[in-house]
Amino acid sequence: MSGRWAVRVGVLATAAVVSISCSQQAPITLPPGAQTAPVTAAPAASEPPPPSTFGGAVPGSLISAEPIEDIAADITELGATATRVVYRSTSGVTGEPTDVSGTVVIPGGTAPQGGWPVVSYGHGTTGVLEACGPSRYANLLGSAPIVAALVLNGFAVAITDYQGLGLGGSYHPYLDSKTFGYNMIDAVRAARNFMPTLSSRWAAYGVSLGGMAAWAASDRNAEYGGGLELVGTAAMVPVSDMSGLADAAANGTLTRAQYPLLMYALHTLAISHPEMNLDDYRSGLARERWDDFMECVPPKSDDVPGLLARLQAADLTPVSAEATDRLRGYLSDMALPQQRSTTPLLVMYGSEDDLILEPWTEKALQRACDSGDLVEYELHQGEGHGDLDSSRSLPWVKGMFAGQRPVDTCELNR
Repeated sequence: MSGRWAVRVGVLATAAVVSISCSQQAPITLPPGAQTAPVTAAPAASEPPPPSTFGGAVPGSLISAEPIEDIAADITELGATATRVVYRSTSGVTGEPTDVSGTVVIPGGTAPQGGWPVVSYGHGTTGVLEACGPSRYANLLGSAPIVAALVLNGFAVAITDYQGLGLGGSYHPYLDSKTFGYNMIDAVRAARNFMPTLSSRWAAYGVSLGGMAAWAASDRNAEYGGGLELVGTAAMVPVSDMSGLADAAANGTLTRAQYPLLMYALHTLAISHPEMNLDDYRSGLARERWDDFMECVPPKSDDVPGLLARLQAADLTPVSAEATDRLRGYLSDMALPQQRSTTPLLVMYGSEDDLILEPWTEKALQRACDSGDLVEYELHQGEGHGDLDSSRSLPWVKGMFAGQRPVDTCELNR
């Protein structure tokens, strides 16, 4: 979900392994003879692209666009361009309009007929403060390598910062799947307003917290995704139903990997629910150094690992059964799925994940299957949150664009 957790992603023949980390920029490892130029060669002369469309109040309306001149070499070496955008979206908490920042990456060269297909990429946890938006950083807070891999595979990429990250004026409703789903869908609209020739066909792809965002885009697509064609969604080790955090905090069974996740959730829940007393859920070092724990990942978190090592389970124990019930309810309200997905969904998760426990993911998958979703899911035995082999995920996404029929694991297991 952040620099403390990484996921390994294999990428077709053009890139062997992408190591994702939000704390440092990880390189793309290319096999000998791999393609390193743009997907298609630029023509000798071409018509200028149509102008971007600015203004408007509807979701996805483009407010501003500014080139990211110092974007990571992973991206520029491919001939791609990156632009920081601000666009309209919708709060899943209040239903009110919001402004959200993000990044649009356009491949170099000639687009295929119908325009570049789009992947809306959901990034992992970077923090909960305004300064924690990936679009503010040259390496996109660790997302640059996988963005480059997506570009190599022929996609334009839209990366939302999520509400409250990268832009003032609102807060970041951490774990609120509804907000994340809206932000992911509207990022595609914003990308198409920036580059009108982009295809209306798109896929959602995300890892960890971004896996929640991608799954949420699928969850919200039927009622919110009008005018776009979602072909499929890939969610790697997704945050889905985290209501179990409440009981784990109460009975002292939180894993150390879950400490920051719970603290981020508590911090923003106290904003979404003003009636909530944050001190019902924190004491000791957690309360004393709370602001330090909230720092972004990176650049201001150098001492956070040491603080986390000193944190004790008692520092995050709810004060009462009533407080535990309240927290469980809040987390359940944000959990996935909430609606029926109308497009295929791929979910990969690990049996040794100490951040998002296997039973928690399977609880969400069971609800998805019961609602009739078409879900292809894979449990990877012996793999965890940071070492899940998701090498099949990008070929799966490309297959959805090509019209391949996905496997329905739900149907197979009925």
